[in-house]
Amino acid sequence: MNDRNENSSSLFKFRNWIKQSLFIKISSIGLIILMLMIPNSLIKELIHERNHNQKSVIEEVSSKWGKEQQIVGPVLTIPYKTFYEDKDGKILENIKYSHFLPEQLNINGEINPKNRKRGIYKVVLYQALINCEGWFKQPNFNKFGIDKETVMWENAFLQVSIPDMAGINEHITITYDKKPYRMEPGIEKINGFHSGVKIPVVVNLKSKELMFQFDLNINGNKALTFGPIGKETTVKLSSSWSSPSFMGSFLPDEHTVDDKGFAASWKILDLNRNYPQEWLGGKQDLLQSSFGLELMQPVDEYAKNFRSAKYALLVISLSFLLFFFFEVINKQKVHPMHYILVGLAISIFYILLLSLSEHFGFNKAYLVSSLTIIGLIGTYSLSILETKKLAGILSIILTAIFSFVFIILQLEDFALLAGSIGLLIVLASVMYYSRNIDWNNVGRINSVSQRTT
Repeated sequence: MNDRNENSSSLFKFRNWIKQSLFIKISSIGLIILMLMIPNSLIKELIHERNHNQKSVIEEVSSKWGKEQQIVGPVLTIPYKTFYEDKDGKILENIKYSHFLPEQLNINGEINPKNRKRGIYKVVLYQALINCEGWFKQPNFNKFGIDKETVMWENAFLQVSIPDMAGINEHITITYDKKPYRMEPGIEKINGFHSGVKIPVVVNLKSKELMFQFDLNINGNKALTFGPIGKETTVKLSSSWSSPSFMGSFLPDEHTVDDKGFAASWKILDLNRNYPQEWLGGKQDLLQSSFGLELMQPVDEYAKNFRSAKYALLVISLSFLLFFFFEVINKQKVHPMHYILVGLAISIFYILLLSLSEHFGFNKAYLVSSLTIIGLIGTYSLSILETKKLAGILSIILTAIFSFVFIILQLEDFALLAGSIGLLIVLASVMYYSRNIDWNNVGRINSVSQRTT
């Protein structure tokens, strides 16, 4: 009988030690946090999936309207004959191509943004009205050691690279050497050119300057770029879109951006790129030094949702830290199941944030979602902590935590600085309010108080 009583007493002490052990408590909380990272990873995958769906919709709409456009041209191409002797001694003829770029290229464009909506997704498109003008100098074949008699002047043609021909809205008429020509589809003989328009032209050997001018009315999506193929290339663009992102090999020399739109201008010399003004064959890649702009979405909802989900570990850990301190300081017992339910509520916050942001924008969605979850946890904690005062304090601190994360999300460039300072303040507060706690006797005190009761 005594042995049985001793075994029961030992079992009771062991079970009581598990309940009161600070190490076991902290370990169980840490394990719960790790388990809650599983739904958090699934939420991140859901954000990626929704973002992929958005990109698919953009691709589908763009394929019918017009994709990213990269305008390069015009290029004057002139074939010439070469002769060689075969193994039988016969003189055979071979046709090769020479290419000449403009001495001056001036581009003026107006970009009219178009917003389209497919389901819940918004697609940013544009219609660009572009005027191109400039001049070629008279082609000089002497520098290549080519006899003018072998040049096929009558077969010369102009060509302009346009990557997505589906975006062309009107016929393209080019005025070359004071004569109008209607451009035709098809392009060839230049490395990197895959689609575009061309037209046979007559090279006037008496003109020193071969003038050209044409207009483009073209649809596109997201980005519009140009090739600096002139010996001097000037580009001036304007739009009512207020969120441009200048991209490519060159930034604008001057630009203004405000709520009414933007205006930008570039001036680029042939010395700024790595291909010549004239060459033989098709080895030069004219697409390598392109520049222009991208019509950026002012707010990327999915990027902000994904960044927000990265802070789930921080929010859950700080929330659990609050309950743990209430448990230690105010002798309020919090069961591991309570931690799990609170952690799941915080996880649902990110799903609610994602779903609402697709309809109302990120900021409004964050406000509604955070207030909903704070209210839910605050109400639930009232039954756990058993006092309105502690539940109110918990709700206020949770509001501060969610507000802190929101501020970090807004400060993209200073997020690391703000986050590190905030965590330092949290650590300092924890150290200050826990300075008088006798951690060695936390479990023992609770055990004694329970036995007394």
